[in-house]
Amino acid sequence: MTVRGIYGRAVRTYRRRAGFLILLGAAVFVPLGLIDALANEVQEVDLGEVKSFELAALIAGLLARTGTSLLGEVFYSGAVALTLAGHGGGDRPTLLDVARRLAYWRLIAVDLLFSIGTAIGVILLVVPGVVFFTWYALAGPVVELEDAGVRAAFGRSRRLVRGHFWQVLAVLLPIALASEALAAPVVDAAHGTFASAFVGDWVGESLSHIALSPLFAVPTVLITLELSRSQPASVA
Repeated sequence: MTVRGIYGRAVRTYRRRAGFLILLGAAVFVPLGLIDALANEVQEVDLGEVKSFELAALIAGLLARTGTSLLGEVFYSGAVALTLAGHGGGDRPTLLDVARRLAYWRLIAVDLLFSIGTAIGVILLVVPGVVFFTWYALAGPVVELEDAGVRAAFGRSRRLVRGHFWQVLAVLLPIALASEALAAPVVDAAHGTFASAFVGDWVGESLSHIALSPLFAVPTVLITLELSRSQPASVA
């Protein structure tokens, strides 16, 4: 596995599957965009006006917002894994096929744990967050490709990355950072288009994730497929 090779294969995959990846992104990120918009509304609350019984809701909203840049990415990567598992052949599952086969609760649990763990690591010292991100970025695809449980998916991701840490980091971290930087202009443009800040947030967050999430998900799945071939699941 080489960094250049993964990028090259990812570009070819984008070209072949762009329409499907966008449709799949819309199904995942339009609802999550609403959550992002609600979290942004919570951030605007004046703490001096918050009553005691509202404090828990405020804290929950702030914590949710901390991981929104990654929330949904692992779930989406798992869904993309279903479409690319047989990427060498001619079969192309429909959106309905993917919806029927997804391990929803396991992917949601992995997604939340991955987002929270990375956010906490970044808040602490940045480096632990980067390490956590790199070790466990493959957990979502592992859930779908190997029918793994939540705990097993994290353990399997860690084993796959072992010995390839810097390659995985070199592929995924620049994409994650670039996507975060590119998302801001999209959100700003949506704010300038809609009079309602809430609607602008919802549309901007949804569009940015729909457009940019394939940039992260496709290489993540390709890396998982590549490393899984050299490290069979039965090997601990």
